[in-house]
Amino acid sequence: MSTDKVKPTENLIKAVNLYTNRMRKSRKESIKNDLSSFVQWLSQCLDSKSYNEDQNTNNIDLNLIEPSFIEQYVQITNVKHSNFNASKKLTVARDFLGFLHNPDPNDESITFTESNLGNHIRNKKGRRAGSLSLKSRLHEEESIEISQEYHDTLKKDLEEKFKEREEVVIEINKAAADKDFRENAPLEAAREKQGLIESQIKTIEETIRKSVIINTKKNSKTNKLAKIGSKVTMIQDKNRVKISLVSSPEADVSSSKISVDSPLGQAIVGKTENDEVIVEAPAGEMNYKIIKIT
Repeated sequence: MSTDKVKPTENLIKAVNLYTNRMRKSRKESIKNDLSSFVQWLSQCLDSKSYNEDQNTNNIDLNLIEPSFIEQYVQITNVKHSNFNASKKLTVARDFLGFLHNPDPNDESITFTESNLGNHIRNKKGRRAGSLSLKSRLHEEESIEISQEYHDTLKKDLEEKFKEREEVVIEINKAAADKDFRENAPLEAAREKQGLIESQIKTIEETIRKSVIINTKKNSKTNKLAKIGSKVTMIQDKNRVKISLVSSPEADVSSSKISVDSPLGQAIVGKTENDEVIVEAPAGEMNYKIIKIT
């Protein structure tokens, strides 16, 4: 038995080589990218660990791979990829984990992991049906009209949150390497951060899911009517006021983006140029005159 410390990732690479060397060239090429991404994920999770290596390469100890590593990979893969691509990637990962548990069907004594971690990889139940029900729910729920600009911002924010999600998982794994959980402040902080990120992702995804991108192309017949996406110029007590009408999620008073659900927004929607607008406010009525709609 060797007493030298080795990184578990070194043994992981050995296992990958043993696995792929038994394959036909065509099979090896077809799974190359998907297997590489899974092994890279495991390497990140295992990076902070070390252990004694058994010199018998037929019995590489990879029991340091935890079920949580696999479950987190499943979660991220399902979020980042389409149903088809996610299923393909997870199938490759499941097959590799099955090999680690039983590399030689004729000799059950040869194992790299005590349990078959592939059992922790499950595609979401009813995912296909779920996608269909999601479409039907969109017809039942109130949609949100937003601009293309805001939609692009949401997509960019979501991509950033996905990156943060992957980073915090690595933080959790490194903090969890400290087996004294009683006063593991970094682990607690990382988990709180993970919860916040998941909540933010859920909110952004829900907004995108319900959103309908408005058509802001100029049309002389329709754009003279104030609606979501309209830029409205008004006069109020001899002062010129310029606002943009937007949906509630997009509203930002500091940028003069006024929600159509606000008192002012409700009063303006449906009006045309030269119309008078009266808004009830706590301090009394406020009178506006619309002079331009674009």
